Amino acid sequence: MVGMNSDQSSPRQTGSSPDSSDETARRRRRGMLGILTLALLVAWLLMAAPLPYSLGSGLAGLVALVVLIPLIVQTFRMGRHGMAVFTAVIGIPATLLIMMSSALTLLFYGPMSDLEDCRRTAITERAQAQCAQEMQEAGVEWISDLLGG
Repeated sequence: MVGMNSDQSSPRQTGSSPDSSDETARRRRRGMLGILTLALLVAWLLMAAPLPYSLGSGLAGLVALVVLIPLIVQTFRMGRHGMAVFTAVIGIPATLLIMMSSALTLLFYGPMSDLEDCRRTAITERAQAQCAQEMQEAGVEWISDLLGG
């Protein structure tokens, strides 16, 4: 009996069987899911960070989007059409919102930085409300200066 088992090679040892390619695809998908999860976690943490660190959330969102697209395509090819559509409908807008948030923060960097500085030094709620009021006024003025009006 030992001789019979030693003469036969298992399909996983040859590396050319469908099982080994499925296993390789699973490992690759698992790695991409790990990268996607890490990128989204980093984006979420950076969005909560103060300026200028919060701008990094856009880059993390871009990495997540770049990883998400091939995962959606692979899921669709696997025949999981519902999962692929659900992932695309939720994942793509979420990553785009992260990137747009970072772009808007970059666009309004001056007023946002001033607001953070004001809130950091404000001790009372009234002082924080005053910071928000000043931010609104400064934001309107900044936009009108930007547009040339």
